[in-house]
Amino acid sequence: MEDKKVNSFELKKTVLIVDDEEINRDILAMQLSNDFNILEADDGKAAIDLLLDPEHKIDLVVIDVNMPYSGQQVLKDRQENPKLRSIPFFVCTSEKETEESCFYLGANDFIKKPFSDINFSIVIARMKRLIELYEDRSILRDTEREKLTNFFNRDFFKIHAKRLDAELPDIKKDMIAVSINRFRLLNELYGHAFGDKVLLAIRDTMNHCLVTGCRAVFGKDGGSRFIIYAEHHDSYDMLVDKLNESIKAISENINVSFRVGVYPNVDPNLDKETVVGRAEATADTLINNLTKSIEYYDEAKQAKTLHMEELIDNFHQALEEEQFKLYFQPKYNVQGDKPVFASAEVLVRWISPKFGFVSPGDFIPLFEENGLISQLDSYILEKAAEYMSKWQKKYGITIPLSINLSRVNIYNPTLVEDIIKIVDTNKIPREAYYIEITESAFVEDANIVIPVISKIRDSGFKVEIDDFGSGYSSFNALIDLPFDVLKIDMAIIRSMDKSPKVRDIIKMIINLSKTMEAITVAEGVETEEQRKFLKDSGCDVIQGYYFSKPLPIDDFEKLIEKDLI
Repeated sequence: MEDKKVNSFELKKTVLIVDDEEINRDILAMQLSNDFNILEADDGKAAIDLLLDPEHKIDLVVIDVNMPYSGQQVLKDRQENPKLRSIPFFVCTSEKETEESCFYLGANDFIKKPFSDINFSIVIARMKRLIELYEDRSILRDTEREKLTNFFNRDFFKIHAKRLDAELPDIKKDMIAVSINRFRLLNELYGHAFGDKVLLAIRDTMNHCLVTGCRAVFGKDGGSRFIIYAEHHDSYDMLVDKLNESIKAISENINVSFRVGVYPNVDPNLDKETVVGRAEATADTLINNLTKSIEYYDEAKQAKTLHMEELIDNFHQALEEEQFKLYFQPKYNVQGDKPVFASAEVLVRWISPKFGFVSPGDFIPLFEENGLISQLDSYILEKAAEYMSKWQKKYGITIPLSINLSRVNIYNPTLVEDIIKIVDTNKIPREAYYIEITESAFVEDANIVIPVISKIRDSGFKVEIDDFGSGYSSFNALIDLPFDVLKIDMAIIRSMDKSPKVRDIIKMIINLSKTMEAITVAEGVETEEQRKFLKDSGCDVIQGYYFSKPLPIDDFEKLIEKDLI
């Protein structure tokens, strides 16, 4: 194959010549046109129009001083506009004083008049070098700043925040994170041009609110998040007000809301990424809050949040190491001459080598929220069956157990089959294996829950409605619910001493349960007076500290041996 020589060339840069005298423009164009593309303007206003026109990419400006809308005025305008500041300026003048004043206005270089005395080869070399320098600076600026707002990106923001600490070591400072709620949806509904208007309005509002009278560093991270490191203010309510005003100025009809997180009085020794993260996390606590726009960092809340995250991170290891321990709270049949131990409710406790005793009030709601509760439920269902099998072999009797089932598990398509497999593998009677589900789950997801629970009962298991009377349903709703045991919520039991009406309600629940041919269990019973009233009212079974607190396995087995063997 014949080698073909490829000619390489550099695209010419574009120079804008600005002069009100055509002869001067012609002379400059003739001298520069071999090396540059040439555009011309006959006064300063026309020059600015060309410079701001996105159709033109101008690399350098050569401008005369003395003309309508003078070169000095253009230099002043340039100071106010980031786009104009990104372009180098050569000024044409014959006066030393004018040259000096233009230098202070930001001129980069000068061309002496008259042009006949100039060595243009040197001028052209200076122009090319200056364009290269500005291009390098532009690349650096693009690297460290977000394009639309010209605010620092996250990495350079942190660098400049550290510099602010060094410059003002004795002044307290705050980290502020500002995010637009549902910004992606805003772009989709109204277009990216409108979204850009919103971002620029926020930029301008921040500049005007915070820069006046204080030092601040501004950053933008991602599509809709701004970060600010500023001298301390006692309140940022004004910032929120101004943000809302700036959006109304764009459109009265479009609802744009913000969430603002403030980490006040930052310790300068803290890593800036940590500080930014805390401000952002504080803002994000308002994601679903429709009534509040600003939140201040709270050390205690943050510590709790971090603790919750650690619990999630340690969940799988805890499950593998069996750190979750089953506890058993006995239930006593009270309708004989004396109370008789009848069964127990299974409860779970987390005994962690790292965290110590973890409250169920902390980890149960947490795992329900992120879906880990399904794996924990499976663990408890299996362990409970194993203990029942062990006791059958050890004591020759079956101890009925009640196991709480999270509503999340109701959506598991293999739930009933999983329970059957666990119970049958351990060779325990299904009728002694009680499944507890809260009243709220029955009522709120009735169309899904009722068929599943019906299938569980049809498979031979007993079903308990837990926390009945906690306020979710009416008595009429019970007609459609498949259950064998009705547990009266402990909050009702604890309030029975405060009002005769509560006692009447308890009696109604017990009578209703008998009408439905179900066993009634009262949980949370603590006093002899409560026990006597419940027995006299016809309650079948009592559970609570009056008889026993939840017991670990060793203590529970001692109770079995004392009461049943």
